[in-house]
Amino acid sequence: MKTLILSFLTTLSITAYSQDITDYPNMRSWGLYNTDSIDRYVFADTAFIRVSPDTKQAPSDTLFAGDNITIKGMASSALTIRGLKGPWLKVAYQKNGENRSGYIWQGLISCTPLRRGDIKFVYAIERTADTSFIVDGDKRTESRFMVRLKVVQNGKILSRTSFFTPNDESANSSGGRVMTGIGLSNVQNIIVISFSGEACGIPTLDYYFAFTKNNNLVRFPDKMNVGDAGAYYHSENFIFPGEKNGKPDLLLWDMIEEEATDKTDSNGEPVMKVTAKKSRSFTWNSNTETITEVKK
Repeated sequence: MKTLILSFLTTLSITAYSQDITDYPNMRSWGLYNTDSIDRYVFADTAFIRVSPDTKQAPSDTLFAGDNITIKGMASSALTIRGLKGPWLKVAYQKNGENRSGYIWQGLISCTPLRRGDIKFVYAIERTADTSFIVDGDKRTESRFMVRLKVVQNGKILSRTSFFTPNDESANSSGGRVMTGIGLSNVQNIIVISFSGEACGIPTLDYYFAFTKNNNLVRFPDKMNVGDAGAYYHSENFIFPGEKNGKPDLLLWDMIEEEATDKTDSNGEPVMKVTAKKSRSFTWNSNTETITEVKK
């Protein structure tokens, strides 16, 4: 019987590589497309490891937020939790000096791993958060997600926050980056989490957070960029205090929109015309850890 079980698990791990993540539209932001040996963090505060891709048996191990794992394959079986349908993943990890392996549901792991030194910034979609509304007497539903961000250092969660995507169109992929405080007082890092679509006209949304020296996460203004194949684009940009033209504890924002004209340049590309420009500024209060728009 033991030999039969081992043979069954081996078959699962081999067939895992043929499973396509596009079967799970709510899990696109993780970026796991038939690829093995991808490093991620555990996203859930507590995550159970299983000996097989199901919940029929008791957990074989327990991992915690920020723990390192390596994805080795994707099983054909799936599970739906909090509105998210996703596959089981074959993973490898180290614990107590031992190399171990098992299965974990995809919704329990992070999207792009982000870190600065020994501090990890762990984020993933936590659940669906669809909203319903009435238009001309008809009920309509907008699909969207709640995203959770956690700051973890040496196994301890220092801070956490969440935000909602406006829809699911811009959740085809996600990524992020961790920067310094860029001149902002009392700020250790600026974390940017991005969600984008796969087609023209679907915006890329950047969500900014300040991680303060008091280990707090503070939501900053968002940024959006969108274009349509040389016909139109909307571009937003931030200037932080530590950047060129920056001002002490001010976040400067500008926006420009351009549309194609009937004229073309020497390369045959449409000549663009500026149709809108805007600018705003936000003041950062390092004592109260708040950011407020400056009214003109």
